[in-house]
Amino acid sequence: MKNKIIISIIVVAVLIGVVRFTAPILKRGPARTEDVIWRMFSAAKTGNIQQYLDCFSGSSLATLQDDRKQSKDEVAFRDYIRRDVQDIKGLSIINGRQDDPQKAVFDVEVVYADRNEDQTFSLRKTQGTWKIIEISRPVIVKQPVRYMDTVVKE
Repeated sequence: MKNKIIISIIVVAVLIGVVRFTAPILKRGPARTEDVIWRMFSAAKTGNIQQYLDCFSGSSLATLQDDRKQSKDEVAFRDYIRRDVQDIKGLSIINGRQDDPQKAVFDVEVVYADRNEDQTFSLRKTQGTWKIIEISRPVIVKQPVRYMDTVVKE
């Protein structure tokens, strides 16, 4: 009985050691500047208000906080942030530019069934974390064929 307890303790200690030393290896690589854009779209899609707001800074955050206050309740604001992302078919973050270590700009193309929208996201590093400070108005590009429609050549 005593041997079983000692063996169990050794096995548990070995497992803890393995997990502790391999966990850093299993982590994703270093955070990328554009990760905040992915987090913003993900939070909007799931309706996670706090995570969504955490992606913003400056006047963009202030505007969103005002919109939140003006919403009749949290459900209405959650619906507001989810509305534009629920129909997204694809998302591409391209042409990242970073002339300053604290600022970056990315072109983002959002694909919907009937159109694409091109926007520019301006980011700023705030207290060591990248935040969205501005999003341009979308430039809408109509598609000649709806997303995923069958195209038949005659």
